[in-house]
Amino acid sequence: MIRSRVARATVVVGAAVFFAGAAHAQSTGTAPPMAEPTLDTSYVNYDEGPISLPLSIGLRVPSYDRVNGLSVPWGPLIRVPGGRVRIDPTVTFRSNLGDYDPQVIIGASFGHFDRLTITGGRGTFTNDGWIRSDLINSLTSIGVGSDSRNYFRADRGTAVFAHDIPSGALTVTPSIGFLHEFDWSTGFAARHSSAPWSVFGRTDSLKMRRINPAITRGHVTSGLAGVGVVYDAAELTGAFDARLERAFDAPNQPEGYFTQITLGSKVSFPTFGVQSFAFRGHAVITPGDDGAPSQRFAYLGGAGTLVTVDLLALGGDRLLFVEGEYSVPLSRPVLPFVGAPVISARYAAGSAGVGELPSLIQNIGVGVGVKLVKAEYHIDPSYRKTSYTRRSAFSVGFSLSM
Repeated sequence: MIRSRVARATVVVGAAVFFAGAAHAQSTGTAPPMAEPTLDTSYVNYDEGPISLPLSIGLRVPSYDRVNGLSVPWGPLIRVPGGRVRIDPTVTFRSNLGDYDPQVIIGASFGHFDRLTITGGRGTFTNDGWIRSDLINSLTSIGVGSDSRNYFRADRGTAVFAHDIPSGALTVTPSIGFLHEFDWSTGFAARHSSAPWSVFGRTDSLKMRRINPAITRGHVTSGLAGVGVVYDAAELTGAFDARLERAFDAPNQPEGYFTQITLGSKVSFPTFGVQSFAFRGHAVITPGDDGAPSQRFAYLGGAGTLVTVDLLALGGDRLLFVEGEYSVPLSRPVLPFVGAPVISARYAAGSAGVGELPSLIQNIGVGVGVKLVKAEYHIDPSYRKTSYTRRSAFSVGFSLSM
């Protein structure tokens, strides 16, 4: 009874309001004004405070390989009031080694173009990160057992000052710095039967059970200098970097020092319609007769570089690698989820050695791929039989660029 009375009262009040508005409109000759909604276009800057946890729990992007197993970094992110200084402490758990590696990165900016980065801590390091990105190397390791990196362990501290020089689409970044580290070997330097899990290739001595070369144990103290160049325009993108290391204290060196120059470059641009060309190059130069200690060796071989060579079978303190790939996207067939395939033609040449650069090994190949997956077939036109080379080879891998 009470509910029905309330309902009738609500209807009466609503009708009174409606007719009062209509009578007002008739008496004035105009419709009652309608309130226009207002939009709040103000920009809100959310302050996370001086301490925050990436991904809400402090977890960073993990990685996976045949030496460390699963590497999971965790740590807070600290911002000093004013925003000029950022402190990034982490502890990385490495499942296959059973180690917890502490590290801290301190970044300080001075204006818009100058910055100082100081890094210190323990970790697993590689000179082969240029072959594949961390993500691609993790996917190929856990999927097909193909880890395109060799590793060593170190306690390392660095300080690098960099200055950006922007000019339109071009940015040039010279840098100077200092490095001090204590290095030791990790993994297995001989045939073994223990390896982290992978879907395929876990028991293969050229994949997850591939040996990890030993290095020269000891301290390295170096001065660093470098320059990076990035060009990013609508029709052309490219990057070039050069790094000079002058070691003043190094193990197993007759004079206690060495000099090493590392060069890297990438260029891509469209040609006709949707077709494109991409170039990549990498070089390691160690002047003098004494060379560099083995923790500064770089390696070639396998699907990331020379497909007809066993994975990272070539290595040393001298290295040269170049490759060019021409890609032609097809309009048909359009496959579910992955789209239309892309066919490609690829040429690669390279070599690596200790004290000298051997003759280059060449690969000519064709490939077809869709998003995430790419298959290639390569031949060596100047094949010379060795225990680590083949006349032809087929490879399947991951690709995020297609």
